[in-house]
Amino acid sequence: MKYRIDKYLLKKTQDLSFITIKSDADINLKGYKIPEDGIDVPILNDELIKNIKNKSEPLTLAAIARGMIYIIGIDKDFKYNEEYKKFLYSFDEKIEDYIGYMGIKKSQDKELTEGLIYFKSLITLNPRNVNALYNYAVICQDIAKRYEKTKQTEIIEDYLLEALEKLELIIDIDEEFALAYYQLGYHYHNQKQYLKAKLTWEEGIKRGLDDDKCSEIKEQINKIQYKVDYEEGYNLVLQGQPEKGLEKLLPLVQDYSDWWNLLFFIGLAYRQLGNINEAMEYFEKILILNPNQGDTVAEIALCNGILGNYEKSIENYKKAIDIIGEDPELLCNLGMTYLQTRDLEKASEYINKAYDINPNDEITVACLNELRKYN
Repeated sequence: MKYRIDKYLLKKTQDLSFITIKSDADINLKGYKIPEDGIDVPILNDELIKNIKNKSEPLTLAAIARGMIYIIGIDKDFKYNEEYKKFLYSFDEKIEDYIGYMGIKKSQDKELTEGLIYFKSLITLNPRNVNALYNYAVICQDIAKRYEKTKQTEIIEDYLLEALEKLELIIDIDEEFALAYYQLGYHYHNQKQYLKAKLTWEEGIKRGLDDDKCSEIKEQINKIQYKVDYEEGYNLVLQGQPEKGLEKLLPLVQDYSDWWNLLFFIGLAYRQLGNINEAMEYFEKILILNPNQGDTVAEIALCNGILGNYEKSIENYKKAIDIIGEDPELLCNLGMTYLQTRDLEKASEYINKAYDINPNDEITVACLNELRKYN
């Protein structure tokens, strides 16, 4: 199993000391045999120091077990981990219960990194333990929240993605684990995947979330329904189903008439349907809200070209290029518009400029081939 956050935990190895136990040592642990070459066992430094001060035995089986649990949670690839697993299950056949208990205790005491280490150890021992995976994911989320104050974006993203991946893994293992759907819905919501958030929350409701959580997420679903309709609508438009897209998008205009993204996809749908005047109407509304919205200016250029208004189309394409930059597609469209006016010099200038930027672009190559027909 891969972990995004290993780099943040590996420094915790400094909390451990290692003591070598030779193969002929009698550790009195039924079912476990020390390897022939002996073994280095970890002890938590705090525990080692405390035992020495109290003149207690520093190397008890319990102390060794706690050290092994800790190093497994820090470094899943530590060279002795497989041997440590044998030791732990020989020491206590219910060792997983103890590790889970300690993980919960540490997290309740706000020792989040310590709690995380225990649960990471547990899921390293048993990757299909969905309760351990869930608690691990929740602690990752809590740690990410702590870093929000310091705005350490990379760390926040690593912990949130780690939580997301483990929550999705839970559903792969046990699709009836309702709390995973509850948490995942918020992850998708925060990523602005509103349709996915809604569907995920609805699955959680079906799988038996408690009444409070059901009420909470039903309220969230109501709040994002317009975003869900927008997402479904623009995806339909992008998939070449403009009529179905408009069914989702047009009802939103009454309440969100200044939402330029909404207006853009409505205009795009009308353009796909060949209703150019209606498309222009929506694109022009966007420019009232945002005169320098480059994609919209490019769409108006395209519409003017379709209507045969070549001079206006050329003017619009040049403005779009000023806003967006020398995008090969825009340059080709401008060149092809010049070709419509039989201005071969200008057509050649812009199409060749697009080719210089990206000679492997299929559209650019097609435009260049079309231009050559006029030479």
